[in-house]
Amino acid sequence: MHPKRKPSAAFGPKHRSSSANGVVRALGVVLALFALGVAGPARAQAATTDLTVYNSGLAPDWQNWSWATVDLASTAVVRSGATSSISVAASAWAALWLQHAAFSTAGYGNLTFWINGGPSGQSKLLVAPALDNVGQASIAIGPIAANTWQQISIPLASLGVDNVPNLTGFWIQEGTGTDQTQNPFYVDGIVLTAAVAVVPPPALDGGMALYQDAFVSGWQNWSWAAVDAANTAVVHTGASSIAVTASPYSALAFHHGALDTELFASLTFWINGGSTGGQVLALIASLGGVAQPGVVVGPLAPNAWQKVVVSAADLGVASRSNLTDIWLQEHTGAVVPTFYVDDVRLDLAPAPTVVNVKVDAKTRIRRVDARTFGLNTAVWDGALDTPTTVALLDELDNRALRFPGGSTSDTYHWKTNLSDGQTTPWVTSFDEFARTATSTHAQVFITANYGSGTPDEAAEWVRYSNVHKRYGFQYWEIGNEIYGSWENDTNTRPHDPVTYATRFAQYARKMKAADPLVKIGAVIEASEDSDDNYADESVINPRTGASHSGWSAVMLATFQKLGVTPDFVAYHRYEQGPGGESDVYLLGAAKTWSNDAAAIRQMLSDYLGPRAKRVELTCTETNSVYSGPGKQSTSLVNGLFLADSMGSIMKTEFNSFLWWDLRNGQGQGYDSDLLYGWRRYGDYGIVDAAQPAGPADRYPTFYVYKLLKHYARGGESVLDATSSYAGLGVYAVREPHSRALNLLLINKHPLVSLSASIAIDGFRADERAEVYSYGIPEDQAAQTGVGSADVTQSTVDLGGRTLTYSIAPYSATVIKLAKRRGDGDRDRDDREEDGSD
Repeated sequence: MHPKRKPSAAFGPKHRSSSANGVVRALGVVLALFALGVAGPARAQAATTDLTVYNSGLAPDWQNWSWATVDLASTAVVRSGATSSISVAASAWAALWLQHAAFSTAGYGNLTFWINGGPSGQSKLLVAPALDNVGQASIAIGPIAANTWQQISIPLASLGVDNVPNLTGFWIQEGTGTDQTQNPFYVDGIVLTAAVAVVPPPALDGGMALYQDAFVSGWQNWSWAAVDAANTAVVHTGASSIAVTASPYSALAFHHGALDTELFASLTFWINGGSTGGQVLALIASLGGVAQPGVVVGPLAPNAWQKVVVSAADLGVASRSNLTDIWLQEHTGAVVPTFYVDDVRLDLAPAPTVVNVKVDAKTRIRRVDARTFGLNTAVWDGALDTPTTVALLDELDNRALRFPGGSTSDTYHWKTNLSDGQTTPWVTSFDEFARTATSTHAQVFITANYGSGTPDEAAEWVRYSNVHKRYGFQYWEIGNEIYGSWENDTNTRPHDPVTYATRFAQYARKMKAADPLVKIGAVIEASEDSDDNYADESVINPRTGASHSGWSAVMLATFQKLGVTPDFVAYHRYEQGPGGESDVYLLGAAKTWSNDAAAIRQMLSDYLGPRAKRVELTCTETNSVYSGPGKQSTSLVNGLFLADSMGSIMKTEFNSFLWWDLRNGQGQGYDSDLLYGWRRYGDYGIVDAAQPAGPADRYPTFYVYKLLKHYARGGESVLDATSSYAGLGVYAVREPHSRALNLLLINKHPLVSLSASIAIDGFRADERAEVYSYGIPEDQAAQTGVGSADVTQSTVDLGGRTLTYSIAPYSATVIKLAKRRGDGDRDRDDREEDGSD
């Protein structure tokens, strides 16, 4: 479940996206463009295919009406695979204008294109659509990175030209009022994409697919029978099935990371005995690799598909947290003829009529740290130092930021704003980041370059930041995920925990000499055995006596020998691998944050002894998938996962939760219709870089993050809250001054509203409550432009110690309960406020 192996070429949280023509450094720069025309009156009906406007040449029926100097067949700067591009040399306020006879945009969803800022880049451009050849309100975009191709995409709804009957083109205009004729920019690959219908939620009986034309949802083929997973000869539905030829005791085997089965009622699959039939098989499930008693399947009928449904209870895996394997095994010791399996899935159990929720308002678990509400930022985000970003962060009430951006940190040199081997500076410098961070009063985490940097360089950064500039940035990590082979590490023994711990001591000493108030953090994993990179290194856990050679164990043992204690440890967590995304799995994953907190704390105590108490736990990166994000990352499901994760981590001793990230850039990852969501692309960011950012430019993760400011933002008391149904996540806090009680309710069911009966011990609510929610209607409004895409607000009449409230499918809801006036109850929080506790 954690990001242990990240392919170095992946488009992920650690890596810059690369085009075929070079590295894209400015993933965050302006994703703002405009509606392009389609092809005349014949296209008035809804579009069914994408429309190319320019691709190494202007498409038919389009005309060049520019008032800049334009070459439609320039070969000076060309994307890989293309033969030419549009060169635009613009004097002050001059523009490229591509014009078409008036047409309807019905059925078109997005405009995508590639742009290159030319030799010096472009600081600001203005873009506008034209209706009946009259320009509409322009959008400012920029800066556009120099000598770099980057792909831009924006929904037409954000531009106000979706479903209009009279679009006549668009223009891109020089926006600074200065002559840029000696500094041309380039445009290519302009496409108007067909709108994508909202993908309906998965069918109620769909549950979680294991096989549907391929192994899916994170399930892997661990078979030790002869298996063809792409057989087309005998198929139940779709394009293929699994053909199995089993020798004695061999099996078709499905494997998954530990899966919670509480939501599942049964396993369903279709099986065909082939031309002979007669096979008798054993269906076996395992928990954590330990096989449970099997269920006999067969004898199979020849040349016929039959449906098999086996309850989770009969498999011995009902309501267990660690289902890992399902086998269909030959168990008689014979060679059996080929049989076929198709449409394998775990079925959801029916949702309960009433979900019982209990909240203990008398016992405080911990105080919420404001650093729980934070985002990662990056040097490639060209829109970071803008009023748009400040406004967005203020709208979110964001409290923490991290810089300079994942794995880039271990190649980045802050003074030059360059990475190793780079000649053109990144689009956002440290001072530009600092301006945004200080403008929004964020607490800041900085990741110093361990991979190719030095302690002196890091100390100079601290001195510049906190002494010269007086930024007061307190939290400094030494390197990013340096335990992993994907990370840049130029040391003689790269990714070596002994080398890291030794150099960490040097970094910490020199950085604290520059500013004694800074806190220095080390990277850690939640296991003593993960990333055992060197066979010649092992340590003995002093408590258990067991030998371990993983990164964390060896690093901590070396710290102990050196007498070094980090101020904090920085932990990263990603739930899934690319291509293995599952909505059901993701929405059940967040509850294990307490396991990670306990495991890390135990390791610290084991290896550092009493000094471990001084080390705080932080999470400085998290998201749903560790590389190659697909449609799930921009879906409502990922927003619900964010809420569930934040609620869960607040109950642990982690003192920060920094989501990856503010802006990252769109890419094509796993795009299965088994996943909920209408966006057909992935993006780690919570927004794209359109300026201003319209409803469709803000992903569900943005809106859910915004929703959560009504739940907590630091200083609240975390309460114990439980739900009788795993499909309803429940969390609760008390506010420090108003004594209000806030509930966070997350319905993880795609189709069913859940009726919650909420019993609160130690708190009597006022009858009127404020309710904030975000779910399917708001998510769909962002696509269609009909209705509000923002968090909804309402008031309801509640009261008493037991409340009843219905939570819509796939939604997150915050209920703010004021304490009833005149109530004589006195709880722990009340006593703390007046100093009596």
